[in-house]
Amino acid sequence: MKFGEASYGLAWVNVCLNNKELFLKTFSSGGILANLRPNLIVKPLTIVKPINNLDSEAKEELFYGVVQFAIAKAVADLNLNSEYIVFNVNVPEVPLTKIYKKRVFQQFYASARTAILRALNDYPSLDKVKREKFRALHPLVGFRDDKLENPPYLQIALDVPSLENLEFILNNLPESDHLILEAGTPLIKRFGLEVIEKIRESFDGFIVADLKTLDAGGLEVRLAFEHTADAVVVSGLAPRETIEKALSEANKYGLIFYLDLLNVQNPQKLYNSLKNKPDVIVFHTGIDENKRREFSLEGNFKRAIAGGVKLEEIDKLINSYEIIIVGRAITKSRDPGRVVRFILNKMGYDIDTYRLYYDEDD
Repeated sequence: MKFGEASYGLAWVNVCLNNKELFLKTFSSGGILANLRPNLIVKPLTIVKPINNLDSEAKEELFYGVVQFAIAKAVADLNLNSEYIVFNVNVPEVPLTKIYKKRVFQQFYASARTAILRALNDYPSLDKVKREKFRALHPLVGFRDDKLENPPYLQIALDVPSLENLEFILNNLPESDHLILEAGTPLIKRFGLEVIEKIRESFDGFIVADLKTLDAGGLEVRLAFEHTADAVVVSGLAPRETIEKALSEANKYGLIFYLDLLNVQNPQKLYNSLKNKPDVIVFHTGIDENKRREFSLEGNFKRAIAGGVKLEEIDKLINSYEIIIVGRAITKSRDPGRVVRFILNKMGYDIDTYRLYYDEDD
């Protein structure tokens, strides 16, 4: 039993090969045998069934005519050794003109052919799924579920005093899938976790809730999740039990977990003591400290640098950190978009467009 799926333009199909039970069930529940012309069904036997209602004469004519014929033609042209082919299809609402019928035929023919070949080749491979799972953009969803798999990233610490300041920055940001927005601790303290949803109205990417949790770790992580955060920041100064509870809750919800080392005296001891490990370690120097602290820490995590990061440091930091957290250099700029573009260009990214991903049947 093999499965495949493909879509082009108006057409969408999925296919199952070599499942007699499904073939008979689909036939008995309203599927039709694909045919090249009346009284000439295609071999291997192929059932076609619509997934949407045929609620107009145009849809009925397309399904019983062009759509099933395109699938029958694709099956016949491939000279398959398979048996019992089942197709589920959508049926579009289009004018029944010659040009539209031809367009529907071509798109369903290509979709059916591609779906069958993918099924025969066990497409996609597990490696492809792993590569694409966090960068894929579904056309009916409109946002990615990034898990920081393609560093480096620029994270903007939004510690701004007003919603007007926040809106000004959001409106001036370029589009980039290497941009992270952080709802900073002062921002959350002033406006509550609801500010995350305010940010998301303008930004559909990765958002961090910088809670710097010190107590009630499980509860604060859950609240951040309920307000659509993608990641949470917990202070390394919190009791180990608090950190563990927060880690457990973050794992439950699939949130990325940042551990902030601000003022932590023995980071390696803390890291080694944790049963579950953080996804990101923030090497953080406080605003009030005179110089950047030196950290030494070994483990399997992404490294983030925070605390007074200056633009002239970017070239050096890119080589040592997966996430560069910048606050005032961006948020206090008269042209925050220009500064963001400068940093992203330093990282080597084309920042004005999201990358487009095309299916490659590898």
